[in-house]
Amino acid sequence: MIPSPNGNRFVGPAAKRNPFTDGMLKNYVKSAWRSVKRQKLASFINLLGLIVSVTSCVLIMVYVQHELSYDSYHLKADRIFQLTTQLTVDGKENHTAWAPNFIGQQLKADYPEVEEVIRLQANPGNVSFKLSAQPTPKAPRVLSLDQVYTVYDSAFLTAFTYPLLTGDPKTALVRPGSIVITEEVARRFFGNDWNQGKGIIGQLLQSGGNSYQITGVLRDIPSNTDMPFQVLIAQEANKLEQQAWCSSYVLFKQAASGSDFSQKLAQVAQPIQADFAKRGGHIAFVLENLRDIHLGESKLFDTPKANQSYLLIFSLVAGFLLLIASINYINLSLAQSVGRSREVGVRKAMGAARFQVLLQFLGESLLLTGIAIMLSLLLVTLLLPVYNQITEMHFTLSSLLTWPMGGLLGAIFVIVGVLAGSYPAFYLASFQPVTALKGKLGAGSKSARAQISQLLVVLQFTISITIIIGTLAVYKQLHYLQQKPLGFQGGQVLVLTIPQEAVNTGAIASLQKALSGLAYVRSVALIGSHSLPSQEMNLSAFNLERDGKMLPLPQRSIDVDENYLTVLGIPLLAGRNFVDARVSNDKDGEVVHEVLVNEALVSKMGWKVEAAISKDITQGPLGAETWRGRVVGVVKNFHFQSPQQPIEPMVLQNNAWQGPEKVLVRLSTGALRDQLDLVETQWKRILPDHAFEVTFLDATFAQQYRQEQRLVTIFTYFSLLTIVVACLGLFGLSSFATAQRTKEIGVRKVMGAGSYSLIYLLSRQFLVLVGLSILVASPLAWFTVQRWLQDFAYHISIGPGEFILAGSIAFLIASLTTSYHAIRLARTNPVRALRYE
Repeated sequence: MIPSPNGNRFVGPAAKRNPFTDGMLKNYVKSAWRSVKRQKLASFINLLGLIVSVTSCVLIMVYVQHELSYDSYHLKADRIFQLTTQLTVDGKENHTAWAPNFIGQQLKADYPEVEEVIRLQANPGNVSFKLSAQPTPKAPRVLSLDQVYTVYDSAFLTAFTYPLLTGDPKTALVRPGSIVITEEVARRFFGNDWNQGKGIIGQLLQSGGNSYQITGVLRDIPSNTDMPFQVLIAQEANKLEQQAWCSSYVLFKQAASGSDFSQKLAQVAQPIQADFAKRGGHIAFVLENLRDIHLGESKLFDTPKANQSYLLIFSLVAGFLLLIASINYINLSLAQSVGRSREVGVRKAMGAARFQVLLQFLGESLLLTGIAIMLSLLLVTLLLPVYNQITEMHFTLSSLLTWPMGGLLGAIFVIVGVLAGSYPAFYLASFQPVTALKGKLGAGSKSARAQISQLLVVLQFTISITIIIGTLAVYKQLHYLQQKPLGFQGGQVLVLTIPQEAVNTGAIASLQKALSGLAYVRSVALIGSHSLPSQEMNLSAFNLERDGKMLPLPQRSIDVDENYLTVLGIPLLAGRNFVDARVSNDKDGEVVHEVLVNEALVSKMGWKVEAAISKDITQGPLGAETWRGRVVGVVKNFHFQSPQQPIEPMVLQNNAWQGPEKVLVRLSTGALRDQLDLVETQWKRILPDHAFEVTFLDATFAQQYRQEQRLVTIFTYFSLLTIVVACLGLFGLSSFATAQRTKEIGVRKVMGAGSYSLIYLLSRQFLVLVGLSILVASPLAWFTVQRWLQDFAYHISIGPGEFILAGSIAFLIASLTTSYHAIRLARTNPVRALRYE
């Protein structure tokens, strides 16, 4: 051992220095920071591109993560499965979110692996609640709520682990007549201090002549749920008829039992299937895990579902933005390689190993990525309110403080930092010291570098142009759907929701008569459940005549009255309209109900329009029918639902008066505010205990396009950002390219070259790459858009216009980007240019 110079320590031959000790790591960081500061233009472009890309990626993935997390917060989510029904009749499959009550009962009774079966029904329309005694003068007299669920199994709050702020989840729904409300409803009734003093438990709410006792208050239901209820009402299980359809959830003792239960479900369906087979149909029951419901297929009578295609597209856009920003870093690093070759040569001449040079350049990349992530998080925080308006969500800072988002940011830091820095780092670290000090990299090296850079530019703009074309196609398709004639007149039509407790009173008939007597009101109609255009239509078991025989053929149906066609302006093709349904036609001692059918049903049954009049439509077993109807008219096809779907055959029944759910009021044009005031006055006079809530039919129908409208808005912003980030890189590349040709331009100007020819010379190489990107992107975008349009029953045709416009946008922005440096250099004094370098 050899004494050290200070005499205190000994250093042996085996004591090797660790490159990450003795301040080495600190020196790497310092050196990286100095390099970032020295290369101001390249660093600014890279940093700005990364900030834009990371911010966009975080915002997109917050939305995607929200859609992927529906109902996954329940502790037993892996063991809860929804029971749904697949019905196939006349070759058409209908998948409904409901199941017959007796099936759920049978599962719980006969299969020990089933722990609980939860049955519930969402109440149609609005339900009004009134406090028995007002706690404060400011408390509302009556509250109208549209998300009221009736629960037939008390285990609901132990299976679904919604947090109760007050009350016991085991007993809150045990006694029929108990009611559990959300915190938001509690605040509206009792104020913000609802949980102070005497408390809320035991308070009575009245609705429809019944009293309900509050037994619990739930924390407000998160937005990522398919059961957005405001109120849960406990009801006796035997009040639900055996054949009634309801939402059913099966809680298994083990998660694996639910996944392997398909064969047993088939056995459960066998007795029913035998009856369906006689009618030429098929029935099957399906279990779907709670966490997969929101991402599954859309079903009849279901809540809105996520579109997996849109989520995939959003995720790809986020990835493409990060890729484009990474390509910017690679291209700008390669463009600076000549200028930084001497730096590499000096480092290697001073003894730096290749891996040390490699770490230096990777460190610069990771440093920039880390700074970009921190600044992006700040920017995301500032943009969240605007983003919430665009997406119609309620994201908060807590949405960012989750493990998935933390993992995403960590992955961005590592993957983007390494991806963006690896190739330039390996490329620069490979220089030979002598060659690098001379600044001569070799023709082959320059050629390979240029080819890679050009390829990456083409890739950038191919992605950007493809996204722009897709955005234009989505916008055009949405505009087409919004402007397509629907077959009815939805403008100037008010929609009033009837309180359930007023249905069986004479108040609705009085309201209809009073509204019809107003000078501004042209017509008033009543409609039943699932009978408002834009809603899911009823699916009814009818027997219809085809080929001279009566066949059981379930059809879509709506419950209306004799004013329905007048209010909506739907024309008749043959026959006549209804007469008053309360005057039934009695023929040979048999009551025959009048029905209308649409063109689609006439075509499906093989009837002629005129010959369809007087056709029989019945319900009940063949030979023992319980209901008989007769076609009195054929209406022209109209879109009951969004034109995204084909027009379905349907039967219009004149029985809305038996259980009306909504009132449709056609107003005159002009003086809208005055007309609304008159309608509200009559409502408050006849239904004083119920809130006056009104919507317009055209606005309600347009809500079906909200998903596409959000898609267009989000796509527009992010497609523009992709081209902006790509052009940032092009701006930097053109800057370095023109700088390297400064002396050449000086010589050309001395030889008489004009400014326009020089601008063309400097911009040509980049604009050719953009043109090549347009050629590559066009067939790729066409194929993608065509696949997307196949999901629409009615859609646009993609013509050359979208491709020309997208290409023109990209070409124009690229031209402006590259021409800035070209114009600046072309106007430079040739003497000054010749002195360059």
